[in-house]
Amino acid sequence: MIFEMLRWWYATGWIQAFQRIRDWTLAVEHMFSLTLLVKTLFAPWKRIVAAPGRGLDAKIHAALDNFVSRCIGFVIRVFVIVAAAVGMIMAFMASTVMAVLWPLLPVLLVICTVKGITG
Repeated sequence: MIFEMLRWWYATGWIQAFQRIRDWTLAVEHMFSLTLLVKTLFAPWKRIVAAPGRGLDAKIHAALDNFVSRCIGFVIRVFVIVAAAVGMIMAFMASTVMAVLWPLLPVLLVICTVKGITG
């Protein structure tokens, strides 16, 4: 049974550890809805749009309100996109370290067990 576990660990398990790099990175992208954020980058914040009135003053006021709403939406979406990029980089790095260290984990378990017993 130990040999079956080691065969899985160093074959299929290691391949799956490298596949987790893509999976974790895409999970962060999906969690932040990065494609939707990019598509709606210049959309008004929370779809707050002022309807223009009849007079020129009301139309200018509505245009200014809509411009401010779009600026707020842009700034917030840019911050969220940056946070998503940082999260994707961290997920990529963590899963890469895990995939690289994957073959050493059984050896480290044995070493720690022996050191704990004799230590």
